[in-house]
Amino acid sequence: MSTPTPPSPTPSADPGSPPADPPKDPATDPKPATGDGDPALGPAGEKALAAWKDRAKAAEKLAADQAAQLQAIEDAKKTEAEKLADRTKAAEDRAAAATKLAVASKVEALAAGKFADPQDAVDALAAGTYTTEEGGVDADAIKSALDDLLARKPHWAAGAGGPTVPKPDPSQGARPGGTPTLAQQIAEAEKAGDVRRAIALKSQQLRETSK
Repeated sequence: MSTPTPPSPTPSADPGSPPADPPKDPATDPKPATGDGDPALGPAGEKALAAWKDRAKAAEKLAADQAAQLQAIEDAKKTEAEKLADRTKAAEDRAAAATKLAVASKVEALAAGKFADPQDAVDALAAGTYTTEEGGVDADAIKSALDDLLARKPHWAAGAGGPTVPKPDPSQGARPGGTPTLAQQIAEAEKAGDVRRAIALKSQQLRETSK
């Protein structure tokens, strides 16, 4: 009969090794660390994080709303700029039309006495630009152009082919109260926007006053 082997004695702890950690109580110890190495936030931390996320979303929405408002303001400014450009263009067109009329009137006046029909000079020089750098009528340039025109068309000179008879105008028929004066006719032509007729009447008025 064999003798039973006594149990091996429990090895004693190495005196040089640190003591083992005591067992942890789940009720009192903190939660285990998260995967990124940071400790869990806990209920209070989770609540603070949720509040921070809500504030971040609100700030992001506010920034988006402010950006939309700024864009609307920029669009409104652009629309006003376009309206201003349209008004500027209309003013420039009116100024150009007034300058053209002023040049035509000056041509008419300077051609009177030199041309049998000053309107021929107006028509011939209509495509030219006879203005100074300041925007006024350049009378010297017009005189030079008229002299050149007479040199090229001497038969247009006054007295070259006898006096011309004004073309009949149906609107100058008999009217109640008598025939209107040249000044009245000029006013009516300008009111109706008939620039050509207004210039012709002014030329006629100028010739009659110079006699």
